[in-house]
Amino acid sequence: MSQIMLDRFGEILIRRVRDKAINDWEKTINGKMKSPSAARIRDLLSGFSIQQVEILERLIPEVVDTTLHHLLWTLEQLDSLKIVISDQDGTTYDIKEISDGLPGELYGDHGWITRFSEKPHGL
Repeated sequence: MSQIMLDRFGEILIRRVRDKAINDWEKTINGKMKSPSAARIRDLLSGFSIQQVEILERLIPEVVDTTLHHLLWTLEQLDSLKIVISDQDGTTYDIKEISDGLPGELYGDHGWITRFSEKPHGL
């Protein structure tokens, strides 16, 4: 059950943080976001070629993944922080104790990104 709960945390992180962040940046680049900051970003990109924009789009998942990696590493290293998830019965699980390395849970054929993301790696 503890591995299931670790994966539940990973699924939440990937779908609600990673994929949403990538989607937001894709919408910003493609002109679907209408905020003033999105307009400024599009203005900055107006001089980019189609190929340069495509490269930027491929880099976005890499930047998001690096951020998640460092977040998970930091959370894992700080003893003052506990990260718990509860099952339907109210039993709590400390994900730092379940995992043998939170950043590593992101990667590989059985990692959270591969299993839970709608967005592939950028490169």
